[in-house]
Order: sequence, then C-alpha cells, then structure tokens
Amino acid sequence: RVKTTTTGAHFVSKSFSNEAGTRAYKLYIPSGYDGTPRPLIVMLHGCSQSADDFAAGTHMNACAQEHGCFVAYPEQPSSANAQKCWNWFNSAEQVRGKGEPLWFAGLTRDISAQFAIDQRRIYAAGLSAGGAAAAVLAETYPDIFAAIGVHSGLACGAARDMTSAFMAMGGKPQRQRPEDNAARALFPTIGFHGDRDTTVHPRNGAHVVARAKTNAYTPTPT
Repeated sequence: RVKTTTTGAHFVSKSFSNEAGTRAYKLYIPSGYDGTPRPLIVMLHGCSQSADDFAAGTHMNACAQEHGCFVAYPEQPSSANAQKCWNWFNSAEQVRGKGEPLWFAGLTRDISAQFAIDQRRIYAAGLSAGGAAAAVLAETYPDIFAAIGVHSGLACGAARDMTSAFMAMGGKPQRQRPEDNAARALFPTIGFHGDRDTTVHPRNGAHVVARAKTNAYTPTPT
C-alpha cells in the first residue's frame, strides 16, 4: 500500500523476511528522488507503538523530506513481544548474525538493493526499547550503520534477560561481560535522556554515552 503525501513523497507499507523472521515496516521515499544515492535512517519505535505512531510522533518524515533522506520504520508484532517491544534485553538478541539484529541488517541491505542508498550515511535511531535496539546495532553491525541515536534507551549488554532488564531500567544495568572490555573503537552516538524519567532510569543514558566511547567491536562482515 502506498500513501502519497502532500509533498509528492511516498509512505509505503511493506514487509521483509529472512531467517530471523518476517516483520512489516513503513518506508518514506522523499519527493524528488532521482536515483542519486540518499541517506537512510532506520527508526525503531518504543513499546506498544507502531510505525505510524513513531512517524507521527517524531515528525521524521518532514525532516527527511527537507534533507532528502529515506526513512524505514520497522514494526514489532505482538507475536514477537506481547508489548511490541524490541527484545533488546535477551542475550540471543545482542549477537551478530542472529535474531533482531540480523533482521534489521537484512532489511537495511534489502532497501539498499531496491533504491540508491548512500552506504556511508546509514543510521539507526530509537526510543526506549527502540533506543536500546539501536545501541545493539552499533555493536553488532558497525559495518552497516555509520552512527546511532538513543533516546531514553539502554546500552547494549545492560541486561541479559527479563529479570535483569527490569533491574537495568530501574538504574542498575548489568556489568559488562569480561569479553566486552576488549579494546574497541569509538562509535558515533547521540543520546537523549530526561533526568526525571521514571520508566528508564537516567543512569542508563550516561551508560549509553560511556559505552559509546569504547564500544563497537568490528566482527568479520557476513
């Protein structure tokens, strides 16, 4: 389904499948697209949100139109998480080549195959659970994403399961595993976190920034 906007751009309903599953997503195609490589932003919504909710709340389509960007809005189904949260807190979802990181990477590559996307300017950004998922992408696919934005999110490795997720959200993120303390390269990250956030403790915002200074291992691309 294609929705033509008042600017002549298109907001398209699509789906993508790979070995990590099938999910719907919305894609914003700016007006004036002529095949010249454009940036792509992958926007990851928070719990209970939809792609349309996130697009409306962030006004990212208007910003993308102004700057000539593509924007993808993956949508988490309730079958994958009852609250439609991205499963950033599961250890199996923090690994390259598996789970949600694999799906996000596959989607990004698929969009790049359909349209002229500037491979140097592919970004991920998210809110809350989506912000935590973006932080995971910085560490699992730094060869795809050039930078991330994390709003009210948590750092990769802050939790390993549901129990530790609630602890992390309460301000007690899990200690980094020993292997995570290996030498890493700086990964471009911008973080936003309200100092009165009662859902995700502000301490997590500081943790995101601190980890960004020494994170993003560089695995062998697959």
